[in-house]
Amino acid sequence: MPKARLAHVALSAKDPTALAQFYEEMFAMELVGGTKTGSNAFIASNPHEENHDLAIFKDNPRAAHIGLRVESPGELLECYHEVKARGLQIPYTWNHGFALAIYFPDPEGNLIEVYWATGREDYQPPYVEQLDLEGQTEDSLRQLVASMPGRNQKATPA
Repeated sequence: MPKARLAHVALSAKDPTALAQFYEEMFAMELVGGTKTGSNAFIASNPHEENHDLAIFKDNPRAAHIGLRVESPGELLECYHEVKARGLQIPYTWNHGFALAIYFPDPEGNLIEVYWATGREDYQPPYVEQLDLEGQTEDSLRQLVASMPGRNQKATPA
């Protein structure tokens, strides 16, 4: 298995906007994404280093997870195959634009996201598109990312 590093945490909150504001004011973090309805917010301390450090979802404990980052699409595929070999369920495989990700539970049921950061800063959260990893190679995933259309979505107030 590839070495993965802790990259972000996703929380559930009654008021994502207020919680995001707390982190902005308390720790000088920056709102980098979210929805106008306030159903989610994405906060980063250094958005050019890591897309977000905190993801906050309104009243959705099922969205709570830890995000672990791998360094290449090949490592993401290696993790994908290892998770399948262990018989763990993979409820989501998503293209977030800025990342390609798989989601699966640990033995206690905590949700883990393992992702490869694509380098596409023009895609900001929330962005979700289904991703099929079956039969993919490192090169095919790099080509997928390169072929994605440009996107100028900016952070919207949560």
